Amino acid sequence: MREHLLQIENLYFGGRDSAASALNISVYRNELISICSSSSLSVDSLKNAYKNHQMNGRLTFPDKKTVSLSKGTPLKYIYSISRYAHLVPALSITDNIFSLRKCSFPHFLYNSKHARIAAADLVDELNLPVNIDTPVSELTAAEEHLLLLAKAFVSSAKLIILDNIVEYYTYAELCLLLDLIKLLQDRGVTFLVFTNGPSLLTQMSDRIFVTQNYEITNILYHTEYSDKLLSSMMLGDDPHITNAKKSYPKEEILLSLDWSCLFADLPRMELHHQECLCVFNYNGSNIDDIYDLFTRYFPYELDGKTCTSYSSAVKNGLAPISISRIEDYFFRELSLRDNLTLPILHKISTAGIINKKLFNYCIHSSLEKMNGNSANGTDVLLKSVLLRWQLANPKLMLISDLNVTDSDRPEIYPVLNDINKSGAALVILSSNLYDCLYFADSLLVIRNSADYRFFHKSDSASFVQDVKSYVYGSRDIP
Repeated sequence: MREHLLQIENLYFGGRDSAASALNISVYRNELISICSSSSLSVDSLKNAYKNHQMNGRLTFPDKKTVSLSKGTPLKYIYSISRYAHLVPALSITDNIFSLRKCSFPHFLYNSKHARIAAADLVDELNLPVNIDTPVSELTAAEEHLLLLAKAFVSSAKLIILDNIVEYYTYAELCLLLDLIKLLQDRGVTFLVFTNGPSLLTQMSDRIFVTQNYEITNILYHTEYSDKLLSSMMLGDDPHITNAKKSYPKEEILLSLDWSCLFADLPRMELHHQECLCVFNYNGSNIDDIYDLFTRYFPYELDGKTCTSYSSAVKNGLAPISISRIEDYFFRELSLRDNLTLPILHKISTAGIINKKLFNYCIHSSLEKMNGNSANGTDVLLKSVLLRWQLANPKLMLISDLNVTDSDRPEIYPVLNDINKSGAALVILSSNLYDCLYFADSLLVIRNSADYRFFHKSDSASFVQDVKSYVYGSRDIP
């Protein structure tokens, strides 16, 4: 009989006022469980749910003692490692593991000499290929994650919660991570992993909870697992993805950009007028770097005009939007009317005198598309920022971190379609495959820094299936 460890009740990732039901998950001792979602569920979203009173439940121990997960209860038996987690560079490996670990051991009894011996023994016990004398700054991301797992182990963690971090790893690093997870499972540790697609971690999971819009839609067990089945549960074959978006690319080249600083084997990118280029990246590891190619690295030519700075690129027709910083595009002290017209004042005025007829037309058409919504919530903020840029008639709209939930698609997708139809090319950077498959005329899929491929919708009638096969194709360890 399986030993019950954790019962999570009434977990609201989408907020209690959302239409989604609460998640209720039972976790058993020594399990590896994956929560698989194409949206942005992560370790950080779980932490925020806990902090904002959006999670209830209880943790059970072998002596039948239970601990409530109510807000304010120290979760010293639960250890979380997000994809952005790192060791402290200013400290040694030994101090990172022992001095900063979550436990009740009195800090004034900490002995650095004894701790160093213990660290060396721990590294040997867990078969980690790390020299404890190595400066933290010289460790790879994978080595830091391995040491964070070791730190969780000596902190008496009963449950370790991970983001799907394996897409950053080499094959050798993957093997080390999987071996360590198996070893810790044998020592009584349970794992809960957040992932946005099939991977080596999902392949070895005991159970996989598939979620859509914050609701559990399927449960996949290890005995019936396949990458193809999991991807089908996540994405299905929804014709809305491929049929609703029309393509408008023209033959004229709008932009030619050099990618070689990020991807050595990729040729120069040639983007045509009104083409939609999407870049799908599993964990968003390259999204900021690609965004910087357009907004920080100059010069380049946009529609025959040289861009030498951010301001000149915007003047020449670039409309950049980083959704992770969406609040920066909106001025709370101004009305929605004023926010919408800020970028076009120079186009509707002569010698400082505003053309009121044109001004009122712009305002009326934009407010009508807002459907009476005020600028509250990320989705409404995004819609208002998109409409602002649309009024400026951009030649290229660059959107970073696009991740539209199913409930927001009827609001966001038509606006982007309209912008594309009216003459702007789109470059969308996202870790949400739904959005990429819907919008892309061309799609760059990045699995990791050494594994990427271009797909073009016009080249194949099976564009969606070709992309899925590449993204979610079998990746079993030989």
